[in-house]
Amino acid sequence: MSSQTQLIRQGIQEAASTLDQTQVSAKQPPAFTYVPPTHARALDPEATLIEGMRGAGKSFWWSLLASSEHRKFVQECYPEAQLPSSIVVGQGFGTAFLNHSYPDPETLAELVQKFKPRIIWRAVVAVHAKFDGDFAKLKDWSQRVQWIHSNPEKFSVALDAADRRFQNSGLTLLVLFDALDRLADDWQHIRPLAKGLLQVALEVRSTKNIRCKVYVRPDMLRDEEITSFPDFSKLEAGKAILTWRRADLYALLFQCLGNASKGGLQLRTLARPLVAGGKSLASSAWKVPLGLRTDEDLQEALFEKLAGKAMGASTKRGKPYSWLVNHLQDSMDQVSPRSFFAALKAAAAETPEDDALPLNYRGIQFGVQQASQIRVKEIIEDYPWVKWVMEPLRGNLTVPCGARDIENIWKEEKTLSLLEVRLSKQGEAVKLPPQNLDFGAAGILGDLESLGMLERIDGKRVQMPDVYRVAFGFGRRGGVKPLK
Repeated sequence: MSSQTQLIRQGIQEAASTLDQTQVSAKQPPAFTYVPPTHARALDPEATLIEGMRGAGKSFWWSLLASSEHRKFVQECYPEAQLPSSIVVGQGFGTAFLNHSYPDPETLAELVQKFKPRIIWRAVVAVHAKFDGDFAKLKDWSQRVQWIHSNPEKFSVALDAADRRFQNSGLTLLVLFDALDRLADDWQHIRPLAKGLLQVALEVRSTKNIRCKVYVRPDMLRDEEITSFPDFSKLEAGKAILTWRRADLYALLFQCLGNASKGGLQLRTLARPLVAGGKSLASSAWKVPLGLRTDEDLQEALFEKLAGKAMGASTKRGKPYSWLVNHLQDSMDQVSPRSFFAALKAAAAETPEDDALPLNYRGIQFGVQQASQIRVKEIIEDYPWVKWVMEPLRGNLTVPCGARDIENIWKEEKTLSLLEVRLSKQGEAVKLPPQNLDFGAAGILGDLESLGMLERIDGKRVQMPDVYRVAFGFGRRGGVKPLK
């Protein structure tokens, strides 16, 4: 094993650990930032609604946009994102403890007993817009929200005055909102708060230089109790979606690894014969060359130097570059950076120290198993009912299989009857219940399809992507071994 191999392996682990998509502040070095072409629209202050699956980078961008250092890096390295320098950014809600910026969930729970959610979020916007006069003297959220409630006309006047101040100074205020699933402890209280926030985000669009940016998961946008208000379609029409293509994932890897304290120089050396050297910036950071951002043949050639050419003795079992992403995709062909980096981190740790390459195929297979476990934990956190319908199937199915095979097991185990009992006990507090339980087994299968967990082959047989199949214990001939 060469020192180069060891350093790159350590660099992969460093990059995966540093790029934590759940962070509440931008602690990773600015050079670990990559803007996929599809994300440029998401950074535009005019894009109010940003949709992304769990792990797609919503919290990442929430924290990054609040950091002037990271914004400067994006402006320098990714001008196509058109992120203006003339913005003032405030965080209107998220997972950080920033009571000066927004009320925490416990405070929200108290406020919502007395005030409409829209009034609460207007107060948050007012704080970031730096309303003057009497409002500026108020010290806690209860007083601020009470002022907004009691002075609707003064609020409109103060918002207009703040908007004109920003216009005169040539600045735009951008207030960011993330982690909407943590607005409250249960779904019946989350829904009205989320709806009120979206209503205020739409209201603010009537100003010229004040904007909100709301990061939201797809399931919330499918919930009519959140989106059923006049002109919501105007928000959705300008929605940006955080999607990650295979080329984007590898470009992110190379950007992070190329700037890692260990292995960065070695990665750049390996890349040099393939493309013109990446741009070295005044900050001493390295920007991944354009070819390694968009050309999958070049990306694969570089990844071969890290992981070899085959997932075994020959390429019959696949090539690492495509195999890794293919086995992390859900049924809608989506892969989250969190899953991708979790797999790479585990693969680097599992690859023997004396291996000739930073990653070997067995390590990559192990990485997919670990990423599958993480992804399943996430889906169950969001949709607890998924665990209740999947557990009876564990170890009892090999996919692809017939829908009837699944339905027979559910019938034998009385799965749907038990599901109804569990849901009824939770009542309105249930978190993200299945939408089509009334249609029986076919309805639940449809719900699993809409979550990207299942897909139909030829409209009949049921297939489950490896990112879920492995952790749920389904078999598949020739596939990654399921976890027991």
